[in-house]
Amino acid sequence: MNEFEGWVPQLRKGFAELLVLLVLAREEHYGYRIVAELKKLGDLVSGEATVYPVLKRLEANGSLASRWVVEDAGPPRKYYAITDRGREFLTRALAEWDKTAGAVNTLRERCDE
Repeated sequence: MNEFEGWVPQLRKGFAELLVLLVLAREEHYGYRIVAELKKLGDLVSGEATVYPVLKRLEANGSLASRWVVEDAGPPRKYYAITDRGREFLTRALAEWDKTAGAVNTLRERCDE
């Protein structure tokens, strides 16, 4: 594995929580649907192996709440919703993301000059 191939998973792991919270900021979803939403955006997460541990961690720290829903067809599904604590985290994380992206873009523009 070259340096870049080792760096990409670390980068994605660092913002997996941010992505999950953004998906849930509008409405609650069950785990597989969160994975599907993120996969639509490209190769940002490796799948269930990335998303489910993030969901568990966010629920444990109070950023997410969950409930089981039994539907007519199929197995019960665990739905996740963002909490006030999660929204506060998301606001702060997005501010940090904007600051970091701004710095990267500024440095990148200097390279292009």
